[in-house]
Amino acid sequence: MITLPNYGINCPQKKLSPSQVFFMFGFIMKTNTFITLSTATANVGVLIGLIFLLVELKQTRRIALSEIRQQRTMSVIDEYASFAKDRGFSDILHKSLDDGEFGSLSKSDWNQIRLYELARTVRLEDVYFQYQRGLIDEVAYNFSLAMAASRLPIWKWLKIADPSPDFSKAIEAYVKDEDFKQTLLAAKFQEWADENPSPFGGLSSPFFYE
Repeated sequence: MITLPNYGINCPQKKLSPSQVFFMFGFIMKTNTFITLSTATANVGVLIGLIFLLVELKQTRRIALSEIRQQRTMSVIDEYASFAKDRGFSDILHKSLDDGEFGSLSKSDWNQIRLYELARTVRLEDVYFQYQRGLIDEVAYNFSLAMAASRLPIWKWLKIADPSPDFSKAIEAYVKDEDFKQTLLAAKFQEWADENPSPFGGLSSPFFYE
């Protein structure tokens, strides 16, 4: 028989048989085991939930990337389809951006190109914005930076509005990279622009490329 300690409390002492003691310890062990298993099961459930959440977020991001890419593609298709219908403006773009006949364009022609390039800056800046938030892949981002860099001399001459200082810094950093090579169009235009001051004052925007 086992006698339980009194601990100074005035109460009758009870003696437990070995079988009772074994039962008590067995009950405690089973309770602890149950608690441990319950905790482990709960933790596994939380882990599985997190895994499913991560998979769902990844899938959602892929869908978002696909939708954004599709929207950009359709926007470019619509834009160039409209140019194809406008022979006059198509000829202006061909003379300036393909043949490099900059001197053959009137100020009115350049104003059309200015609006065209303004739309381009907004579109390319949007790519930068989306990339910074992980919504556009790096390939599209690098292409947009390269396109912006190739147009930078033209934007400066046309006094194109600067939609984002951060985007401008990204372009400048891209241009200053030791591996950067300027396009033939940009080089030819810069050479021509050095001898032909811009007719635009840039008064319509507080910030423009300069």
